[in-house]
Amino acid sequence: MVVGLFDACEFEPARAEIAGLADYFDYEDWLDAREGLQIGLAMIGIDATLIKVEFDHFLEWSRLTETAPSEGALDQFAALAQAARSGAISATFAVIAEFDFQSHPGALAALAGGRDYRRWSRYRRSRRTKLEALGRRVEQMPVRVDRILDWCACIGQPASETALDHYAQLTLERLTEYSRP
Repeated sequence: MVVGLFDACEFEPARAEIAGLADYFDYEDWLDAREGLQIGLAMIGIDATLIKVEFDHFLEWSRLTETAPSEGALDQFAALAQAARSGAISATFAVIAEFDFQSHPGALAALAGGRDYRRWSRYRRSRRTKLEALGRRVEQMPVRVDRILDWCACIGQPASETALDHYAQLTLERLTEYSRP
């Protein structure tokens, strides 16, 4: 189990975004509660690790995954960060919303299934299932098509399945890194 944390300087902005944080007197009160959770879990035999993440990265992940910001979501994101930092994720698959896929039909023609979102989704699910059957951990990362297209244009590469997944991997790496001193 992973218990997510962020730095004291991020606590006040977090209080405005994460339900329940306003119930804590200050950062130290919240930190005591998070460390208490870790200790409580250890007392019942569950190994829990405290993982620091950057608050703005957590919010971006929340928006991309359409996950409401909460302490539970923070723990989920921290577990993802731990897996990404440790190299436990062996493949990252881009996830594109159907409306986003449909709004860029020409640009995504190179993808399997082309303009048919359902066919493309089945193909992607099949590829993911095969990798998971081989024991690989596959993480799905929601991405926006306009950002992928901008990135592909910037690096001079056409949009492709490989480019989509590479962009998703880079997005996951950026969001899960922790660079504060």
